Amino acid sequence: MNKFLTSLLVFLCLQLSVRAWNAEGHMLVAQIAYNHLNPAAKARCDALIATSVQYASSINNTFATAACWADDIKSSTSAYSTWHYIDLPFSLDGTATSGIVPAAFDVVQAVNLCVTNLQNPGLTPSNQAVNLRFLLHFVGDIQQPLHCSTAVSATRTTGDAGGNTFYITSDYWSNLHSLWDAGGGFLFDSLSRPLSAASQNTLNAKVALIEADYPYNYNTNPGAITNSMIWAQESFNVAKTVCYAGLTQNATISTGYLDTAVAITEQRMAQGGHRLADLLNALFPPLTLTAITRTNGNFSFSWNTISNSTYKVQWKQQLSDPTWNDLTNITATTNSASFKEKFSPAQRFYRVTQ
Repeated sequence: MNKFLTSLLVFLCLQLSVRAWNAEGHMLVAQIAYNHLNPAAKARCDALIATSVQYASSINNTFATAACWADDIKSSTSAYSTWHYIDLPFSLDGTATSGIVPAAFDVVQAVNLCVTNLQNPGLTPSNQAVNLRFLLHFVGDIQQPLHCSTAVSATRTTGDAGGNTFYITSDYWSNLHSLWDAGGGFLFDSLSRPLSAASQNTLNAKVALIEADYPYNYNTNPGAITNSMIWAQESFNVAKTVCYAGLTQNATISTGYLDTAVAITEQRMAQGGHRLADLLNALFPPLTLTAITRTNGNFSFSWNTISNSTYKVQWKQQLSDPTWNDLTNITATTNSASFKEKFSPAQRFYRVTQ
């Protein structure tokens, strides 16, 4: 990770024309997720987004806009450009797919790396912040069908780069990839960053539209970390059965095709936002008091923590008392912390806040 940060500093902040979803799409996925974070996850994510990292600026300093950061830093010479996709091949005409050479690193590995790093209590806050920003983006990327596929044919034996060289006839898009980046017209990319109050309202309205059609079902196993290859395979199947269905090179895109692309995009964005919420809730679970004991005249209890976070222990004599009294602040160095004091026969209620 240190090597990554060192390398990242030398790259210019340029954007490629090829990217999964447009900025609006990534912000939609992130905003959907943010709406379903538990308080602990939301607080931790807010703190990490506020942490200074290379190329952070006013255009990507909120949870929603930070989902665009991985595109903001992308350059044509960046070693991290392959982190946005995975080339799972299939054949359009029976041509062998043996000409596909997998990238050394792909979006599935990128998601897994970010998850692993965010689970590492020894990682510095700046490294955690970088990994969170990448994760917000890559969970969105992996939902875009043409970022998980490459179509092989007699004229494209090494694949079509996720539809980038599958050309189409349209008033708006020159290739299949760009059409799906825009969700068939569902994503207008009209929200300039930083988001104004009006733009945030527009974003919220589109989120509400998506979630009205695809409501969030809270994860019944909140501690589970899903294998991101399952998401990639799902997108791959959509690409194979929907994105290329009935199309040939330079085909004219019909209204019916665009309607299908819009419907699929809405579904994939809802899934991306809900999956991102579940993932972050699992990474940053709610604070829970455990191991309450009374031993050798001491009263103690423990709780789960996020490394480098500070927790305040407070008490009051009656729950009806108007205020809590501060006892101490404890900064966690691992994934748990504890508090101990001499036992008193007087009644006390305790709480811990982050």
